[in-house]
Amino acid sequence: MRILAVSLLATAVFAQHVSDEAAKEAIAKFQEAFKSPEVEAKQGAVFNLHDVPHDLVLKELEKVLKNKDPNVRHVACLAVGGQKQDAKRAGELLMRTYRKDATSENVVASCFEAMAELKYMGYWPEIKPAFKDERNVVVIRLLDLLGTTQDWRAFPDLVELYRVTMPARISWSTGTVTVDTGAAGDTDQKAAEAAFAAKYGAGGSKEKAKAKSKANAFDLRNFSPQIRACVKRITGQDFENAFDLEEWWCENYIEVAKKIAALEGKDPESVVPRAKIEQAELKARIEEERAKLDEELAKRREEEEKKAK
Repeated sequence: MRILAVSLLATAVFAQHVSDEAAKEAIAKFQEAFKSPEVEAKQGAVFNLHDVPHDLVLKELEKVLKNKDPNVRHVACLAVGGQKQDAKRAGELLMRTYRKDATSENVVASCFEAMAELKYMGYWPEIKPAFKDERNVVVIRLLDLLGTTQDWRAFPDLVELYRVTMPARISWSTGTVTVDTGAAGDTDQKAAEAAFAAKYGAGGSKEKAKAKSKANAFDLRNFSPQIRACVKRITGQDFENAFDLEEWWCENYIEVAKKIAALEGKDPESVVPRAKIEQAELKARIEEERAKLDEELAKRREEEEKKAK
């Protein structure tokens, strides 16, 4: 059976609230249409409530969020995204659904999409583990949510995701190899794999097998366009690689810390003393990493020169 595909990408802007009569009429039509045995018909009936912002409609959707069919629940999440007359209550319902329906990728993804439409920000830090979710659609929708809400609270985690997502840096559980040949296509990927094999040996150990598996997983889960767009929407800057992003973060660390504090309801100036200390620590770490990389690249050049003779 074909399941109705629903998206909010081109949803029109409607009034923030409809009359009681209009809401009751819409609910009556929904209840009648929802009696259909066809999943597509049920989905359509639910999604029609998206464009009827009213507290009575939100209560009706709360019931649908408990439906036994995940294909219905995920559309109900999208419909909740239209309930802007009470964005806080709608967002709380979505968070409740997120907690109970974590195993359904469509439901989770729709929760994030609806939160983005509502501009609801009560999700942090509870949804932080979603950065490591193995389901691509979940991570992609998470990035869209963070970019839409311009959520600085997630910025440190976005920096870390940059480190494992952008093409120039590939991380494995047993170590990290960074290669940037400056070439187009998959040259960097192949060079990194060769460097990894040289560094960790050609044996058939379980550790290496696990490392290769993780490397392949990250290669298949390349969120480069989404993570780059998300960070640009938050910072206003476009970063080609993790190095450039980390350097920008280091230079603007105090301002970022103040923005995070403001979103957390703290006095921005109160975090400045600690932020200065952390800024110095970050700068030292970056310099240490660059020094190691320069050393590794120097050794590689030396080895290549020896082979050429």
